[in-house]
Amino acid sequence: MLFTPETFRSILAITLLALGVLFIGAGFFKLVGFGFNNHARTLAAQSAKLGQKSITNDITHIVQAAVQLNESVNNLLRTSMGVGAFLIIFGAGFITASYAVMFIA
Repeated sequence: MLFTPETFRSILAITLLALGVLFIGAGFFKLVGFGFNNHARTLAAQSAKLGQKSITNDITHIVQAAVQLNESVNNLLRTSMGVGAFLIIFGAGFITASYAVMFIA
């Protein structure tokens, strides 16, 4: 026999624990690392252009552009936070499964 049942349980538990830690780390990185992605840089560049346009255009276009910029930033934040929270919850599930395999089963 290649693996004994106890060895298999240990390997499975360690693998699930490693996956859980990896997923939780990726989730936290996703939540914290929002400001470092390309979308945020693009939005910052667009807001700079918006400030330059405020001198030449009338105020209604500027307000509309600012509202659209704000909505897009909010959508981007919600999406990024949702993905990060999903990864953290999934990682916690892996860690719980690791505990269950090692100590309960």
